[in-house]
Amino acid sequence: MLTTSLFMFALAATGFAQAPVGYRTVYITSNVDPAFVIVPTTATAGAAIVVQARTSKPDQQWYFKAGNTTIQYAGSTLCLDAGAESNWVDMASISLEECAATAAGQQWVAMGDGRIALAGSSPQECVDLQYMRATANNPVGLYSCAGLGNIGAADKGINWPLVNATL
Repeated sequence: MLTTSLFMFALAATGFAQAPVGYRTVYITSNVDPAFVIVPTTATAGAAIVVQARTSKPDQQWYFKAGNTTIQYAGSTLCLDAGAESNWVDMASISLEECAATAAGQQWVAMGDGRIALAGSSPQECVDLQYMRATANNPVGLYSCAGLGNIGAADKGINWPLVNATL
């Protein structure tokens, strides 16, 4: 029994934790530069969301599913959160918070074209690479899903190709 528990703990610690049912484990890559992925600054509630160079390590993975979804930081109980509705504006920051099924700021819509929209926002706000700079620690926040010049998903700053993480 102790051996089994230690083995399961070791698997979880090395990033082999299982995604919730219906979710897949992904890297959320930037369409500005696919070598960069969305990550929290720390694996704690309240941490800012930024981009970093992809290392393909478990601390850069997210649990994700198509359609209406929460976006959970892999191996944790923390989710991508846009905060209070008063924060749902262009250039607002997003953070990592304890997952809560009723938190409106944690309800996202994964669009087939690569945009990730905040479900309850109106006008619709999407996850955005601020200033379209794929550089280490550049913030990730919200921006109009219409994109710069109303070009929608063609705006690379609001387009996030998902790359499956392999175990």
